[in-house]
Amino acid sequence: MRFKPLALHFPLLLFLLILPSVFFLFQNSIYFNMHDDMQLVRQLEMDKCLEDGQIPCRWTPDLGYGYGYPLFNFYPPLPYLIGSTIRLTGFSYINTVKLTFALQFFVLSLGSYFLALFLFKNKLSALLVSLLLNYAPYHAVNVYVRGAQNESWALAFFPWILFFGLKLIKSYSQLTFVGLSISTAFLLLCHLPMSLVFFPSVLVLFVIYYLSLNRWRLKLQPQLFSFILSLFLGITLSAFFIIPASLESKNVQIESMFTNYYHFSVHFTSLKQLFISNFWGDGPSVWGQADLMSFSIGYLQWIIPLISLIWLAINFYKTKKLTSLDVFIIATNFLGLFFAFLTHQRSDFIWTILTPLQKVQFPWRLLNPTIFYFSLSVGWLVLQLPTKKIKSIFSAGFIFLLFALNITKFYPITYGPITDAQKFSGLAWTNQITSGIYDYLPKTSPKAPTHPPLDIIDVPNPAISLTNYRQGTDWGLINLHASVPTSVTLGLLSFTGLSFQDNSQPIGYAPDAIFGRPIIKLTAGNHQIYYHYQNTPLRLAANIISLISLLILAFLLLPIFTSHVSNYLRRSKK
Repeated sequence: MRFKPLALHFPLLLFLLILPSVFFLFQNSIYFNMHDDMQLVRQLEMDKCLEDGQIPCRWTPDLGYGYGYPLFNFYPPLPYLIGSTIRLTGFSYINTVKLTFALQFFVLSLGSYFLALFLFKNKLSALLVSLLLNYAPYHAVNVYVRGAQNESWALAFFPWILFFGLKLIKSYSQLTFVGLSISTAFLLLCHLPMSLVFFPSVLVLFVIYYLSLNRWRLKLQPQLFSFILSLFLGITLSAFFIIPASLESKNVQIESMFTNYYHFSVHFTSLKQLFISNFWGDGPSVWGQADLMSFSIGYLQWIIPLISLIWLAINFYKTKKLTSLDVFIIATNFLGLFFAFLTHQRSDFIWTILTPLQKVQFPWRLLNPTIFYFSLSVGWLVLQLPTKKIKSIFSAGFIFLLFALNITKFYPITYGPITDAQKFSGLAWTNQITSGIYDYLPKTSPKAPTHPPLDIIDVPNPAISLTNYRQGTDWGLINLHASVPTSVTLGLLSFTGLSFQDNSQPIGYAPDAIFGRPIIKLTAGNHQIYYHYQNTPLRLAANIISLISLLILAFLLLPIFTSHVSNYLRRSKK
């Protein structure tokens, strides 16, 4: 076998070029300041759920000042499921969170590489597309400033959905069908607002590609039905989360997530911030243009699409022709421009009319699809260059400029050594279990708890003697003696699905008027109280839908797996 130059091993070269963007994340026991500083405690709660057999995880026992609340009934779980897998190898929570962030870089880069390779049939194009997306300033903002684990992972599945979707539209294969289903489910399990804006836009590209394959005529072909079924399977795979998250939100106080500081109108960007400013900081987003964080698209990230559009316009003026790929790139560029416009104050009328769009919360979040769609332009531009030498010179200069302009952004501004023990104790622990306490506070709670529960029996009662108790993540077993008939207030929060049994017999409860803690009435004598946050009929139905879909997925994966194993065994015998 002849030795091939390193430059020909493009996936390996991509891996090496991505490493500088994640270098910090591989430093042991060093952590960084981030806006969403709940990543460690969310990971801890997910691990507790899995160890306790609460699958899927819905109720997090330590949050809400120790009273617990239904975080993962509404907050997408996938990044923390990935983190739990990493934790199995023995990493600390500090390092697990950082490695989960780091893995996202490689999933994003590999997905964009395969997508660009499929579109442009050129490894150099694929390499540059992947690098342009990975080194976009807003990608660095997501990780090293905001600490937005879910949002950054959502971006990682954009290219995979487009890649598998285009392949499936072109020709059916079981692997492609499964790939589109899984990547669709994964996006939904990462970030619902990003799913809300990404799927309508990517469907536009799917329609354009489908029409281009059929010479711009609408023909109903088998691939179209396979494509629809694959998307549907992806949705049903994630049903255990998206159905309760969507239909049970009426049971929690989410209003604070969209009012006052969190109202979308407070967080528009300006043209200067998007296209000109090179400011970098780790402060907050505020009203007007005094933001202390960057909303830059990136110089190369918008200049390259502009050059490609000008080039396309000149070519069309000369030839009066556009190839299918030309039309596709025009569409991606205009989608990128549209999402960039939606981050700007002038788009206020769209946000007001399209009220579901307000679920995005921060308009600048739409920089995720902006940088994704813009990144494809560089792949097209490489194809227009006349010779290999010019392509090589352009690529070398492009990579140099990309690093020179952006590499310093992929390192946190404020960081230092810290351990799990320090993060999970004292004020640091209190800050984590009380942060965002109103995000998913049950509506049965008039206000959020202001102190941790005194014990499982939250209000001292001289008529009660507590023998012992055991607690899990969503259940508890309490043995006590009541000297007279009395009522007890438990150190929990009431929520849909909470049930009680006293000596194996169902009993009712009523939420108290302070924090919504359950109050139960007891007769004199010995009692064994069992409580459990059970699945509602809606959650149970959603779980069953996902379980059936998972079995279908396993059925589809089995022949793919056996085929690969038999091929491997056949090659090993030769």
